[in-house]
Amino acid sequence: MIKRFVIILISVMFASGVITFASDDWSDYSGVDNAWDGQKTITNKQFEETMNALQAKSKKKEAKKREKAIKKLKGSSLTPELDPHNEELINEQPDETIEDLQLISIPVDFIVNGKLIDRGFYKIEGEKKSDGVYINLYQAHTLKAKIKARETKDDFNEEYIKFAKVLPCNDHQMKIIYGCVDFNAFVYITFIEPEG
Repeated sequence: MIKRFVIILISVMFASGVITFASDDWSDYSGVDNAWDGQKTITNKQFEETMNALQAKSKKKEAKKREKAIKKLKGSSLTPELDPHNEELINEQPDETIEDLQLISIPVDFIVNGKLIDRGFYKIEGEKKSDGVYINLYQAHTLKAKIKARETKDDFNEEYIKFAKVLPCNDHQMKIIYGCVDFNAFVYITFIEPEG
């Protein structure tokens, strides 16, 4: 008897819920025109203040995470520069040096100063010395080629101040163009055509 009563009660509750749900009219769109009423516009200053507050909050969270990580470390370093408990850590190599190197792809083997260099991706860095400008090609931390380049005032119609590109010239040469804040330069390199 109790089972029947519980089943009937549940069915009545379910049926009333379905009926209530079905009675909602989804075809009435009259409120769409007034959906944004009551919302106020904000100024650029208010937006900036809000963004600054959010950034300060995220920096605070990062500081807390750093403190937790430091608490896990026991003891201190023998050198004060490397001590994780030191609040004024200074990176010895600033992040700008990472941006100085740009990545280029040289699709064929090429020759520099009589030496065969394999095709691949190279980080390129320009260097200005008293005897001229040089373009250095790196793979990881290894200097693969140092090429004497010609300095020019031409910006090669590039959009940005810092650029590096490999351009085909003819059947046996490519032109590497490089630009940075200090100078613009180019160099021709001879390549070996792939067999086949």
